[in-house]
Amino acid sequence: MAVSAAYPVESIDNAARILLMLVEKPSLRVSDVSAELGVARSTAHRMLTTLQARDLLRQDVQTKGYGPGPALARLGIAVMGAVSLRDEARLLLEKLVEDTSETAHLLVLEGTETVFIEGVESQQVIRAGLRTGQRGPAHASAAGKALLAELPPEELRRRYPGARLRGGTERAVSTRRALEAELEKVRETGYATNLEESEQDLCAVAATIRNRQGVACGALSVSGPARRAGAKLAQLGDAVTKAATELGTRLS
Repeated sequence: MAVSAAYPVESIDNAARILLMLVEKPSLRVSDVSAELGVARSTAHRMLTTLQARDLLRQDVQTKGYGPGPALARLGIAVMGAVSLRDEARLLLEKLVEDTSETAHLLVLEGTETVFIEGVESQQVIRAGLRTGQRGPAHASAAGKALLAELPPEELRRRYPGARLRGGTERAVSTRRALEAELEKVRETGYATNLEESEQDLCAVAATIRNRQGVACGALSVSGPARRAGAKLAQLGDAVTKAATELGTRLS
């Protein structure tokens, strides 16, 4: 049974009402929010862009409508059972390791960093180690680039307001312009690579996981020693893309 708040905070109430509007409308326009909340269009726009800044909403560049953002998708996953997601991912991570003989990870994007949330280690004597719980600069990792490629240009620039980027090895992109060019390649190939950009002698390939609504929820990555993994990038790219697509179909 719904219980009314004794002292409702208007701004929080409005934010909640906007998010709940997505139950009936998969895409919200400024005019929709203005009419629903009884506020000026300028106020509605500020509310939407504030939620967008927190990744709770995402604006479609063409339609200008606002739909569920990656943080909202992650929140839904957490509420409905993160264990279920990790169990689903675990099976595919194990299959990735079996198919590629390299270490596989599940990662999410937070701001300008990637977070390793699950992984399965290769049985090779020389291999990439597990990094569950660790963070790293998104622009210097395969999973980070795969997820950054999902962002609209204005959101990418909000996260990277400066022209120069910091983090990673000397092989990592060091300017926002170079990153934008790299992300365009990711969109063309369908997967991202890390060629000794996060660590020396480490190569990785990653693909975005999208749920049934097409929202990016995370990325699957396969990594290994540069000499071995670097020689089979296309094979790794094919394997990780198929696994990410399969995992996405299992997410509501």
